[in-house]
Amino acid sequence: MRILHVETARTWRGGEAQVLWLAEGLARLGHEVLLLAPRGMLARRAEAEGVPVDILPFSGPWDPRAVRKLVLAVAEWKPHIVHLHTSHAHTIGMLAKLAGAEAKYVVSRRVASPVRRGPKYGGWVHRFVAVSEAVQRELSAGGIPPEKVSVVYSGVPVDILSSVPPDGRIRDAVDVEVVLGNASALTREKGHDVLLRAVSFASGRCPDLGLVVAGDGPLRRSLERLRGKLGLAGKVVFLGFRMRIWEVLKALDAFVLPSRREGLGVSVLEAMACGLPVIATDVGGISEAVSDGDTGILVPPDDPKAMGEAMVLLASDGKLREEMGRRAQERARNFDIDRTVRDTEAVYREVLGC
Repeated sequence: MRILHVETARTWRGGEAQVLWLAEGLARLGHEVLLLAPRGMLARRAEAEGVPVDILPFSGPWDPRAVRKLVLAVAEWKPHIVHLHTSHAHTIGMLAKLAGAEAKYVVSRRVASPVRRGPKYGGWVHRFVAVSEAVQRELSAGGIPPEKVSVVYSGVPVDILSSVPPDGRIRDAVDVEVVLGNASALTREKGHDVLLRAVSFASGRCPDLGLVVAGDGPLRRSLERLRGKLGLAGKVVFLGFRMRIWEVLKALDAFVLPSRREGLGVSVLEAMACGLPVIATDVGGISEAVSDGDTGILVPPDDPKAMGEAMVLLASDGKLREEMGRRAQERARNFDIDRTVRDTEAVYREVLGC
């Protein structure tokens, strides 16, 4: 079958990686794939990996050029499935449909947040793909019929991640014995302010504990100021954006995700595949990946003390970290990218009735 993937992000984060891995996996199964995406890191990575790319002019979800591009792509390429991977792509797809682009539309939903009812969620969408049961519940609460929603968990290439060598420079960045880490965009919903306060609490009990944060975003300066205010200049290092994030993860002792909202958390899956125990907030679909007390520790959101206590527990018990990390890597195989590809293909076949 021919599958047209529409992605509006220019960056390289968990969601964009999913699109590329999915396209590559479907191509390996013998399907024709085409990625429609703006100029940027995702398009460059796709081209480098041999995934066909057509550039999407994009300045926002209501950009008429983007709508026209999708209409033309559907008319010329005649895909069996148009898979819209972001909220902005979802809007462009709706407008293209109104403009006459007839196709079977599949929409990915990655966030566990309330659905705003309206034409975007109308009958023109043939199937919504939720990345977790938590996301599925939000779609159901928003009035989407259950037969129009399929849960397909995000996935990561477990074998590749498990064999990646660590970046030896990471541990040199913080002069401590136990190095925790986080990898996510520096935005409010990711909860880095809570993370810094948790480190402040934990380092008072475990002086040999530190943190590295990989990622960038609009809150970087304010977070750096908070780091100074909390006296964590030698304990917390902001690494900025890292393309080779897996090498960073392999250098850590544990992974921490303080998100206020999360559909599933690809970074959690990557950390587990790298053999790390995970401390994470119990929001969205995170508990579907992290088994509390077995592969990691779940804490309430916006609770730096609870998160700090979890840090102290793991930092002070190397054997516990090792056992949780081993079990986490085993559990990560339930979220291997090959399973995501197969399950997505099955959704397409259901939509097409073949």
